[in-house]
Amino acid sequence: MRGMRWKAKFILFSILCGVLYFVEQRYDFFRLREIDVVPVGILPDSIVWGAIPVSCEHFWLSLFLGGREFAGNIENFYPVELSVKISGWGRYRVHIKPLEPILYVSWRSNMWLLSKNGRMWLASHPSNLAVKGMVFPKKPILAWDSGLALPIDPESRKGDIFPSSLPMAKIKKWYDEIERIGWEEDIYCVLAKKLDGRPVVQLLLGSGEKISSEIVVKDDTADWASLAAALAEVFPGAGNRIPGGLVVNATFTDKFTVTSKDNR
Repeated sequence: MRGMRWKAKFILFSILCGVLYFVEQRYDFFRLREIDVVPVGILPDSIVWGAIPVSCEHFWLSLFLGGREFAGNIENFYPVELSVKISGWGRYRVHIKPLEPILYVSWRSNMWLLSKNGRMWLASHPSNLAVKGMVFPKKPILAWDSGLALPIDPESRKGDIFPSSLPMAKIKKWYDEIERIGWEEDIYCVLAKKLDGRPVVQLLLGSGEKISSEIVVKDDTADWASLAAALAEVFPGAGNRIPGGLVVNATFTDKFTVTSKDNR
């Protein structure tokens, strides 16, 4: 009896599969019908449709089951975040949001963009032109010295947009403290490097054409505000500004030095 029941179930299952196959071949019942991309215009629709695996076009549910693969086909090559939701039978809504670049990062003679969610990609990459609505950063450039740990992992490369290994929380403290002290407008570049084997931050004041002054501090921001107050006493007429032609070294334990750039 059990064998007969098993055979009956197998026959019914085969008939059901045959019916579904016939319906699909005749009416494209399971094909992908529509993708609604919102907001309109962030990425060309051709890029979105081009990232869809061929198998998903004929069986629309596979896009839901393998949604991360589809999202990765776009997010690994374009600076965007993407989410996929079912909006009806054979229909999806794809929400696309440009990444939010917070800093330009100079590393190994190239300029990169660093996003708020910790992604990095070349500032010159053509994909920047394809993404609409991206706002580029205006803060001082972050220069990452080649002697420090790699800011990206080349071995984990899946495309042109890399997950960054930069210490995001520490970098945020640097820039928050610079803004709080009132140095942001004068600083062109924040250089992270090592000095005598110790991690330091070198603040370059001026512009790309001419660096007027430099301030070298510990990478811990705990003493930055007290240094700013001490410099205001040394240069009382300058406010929060540092006179040109000087190098301030505040990497010592309990003192700082001021020297001329020409005498280094």
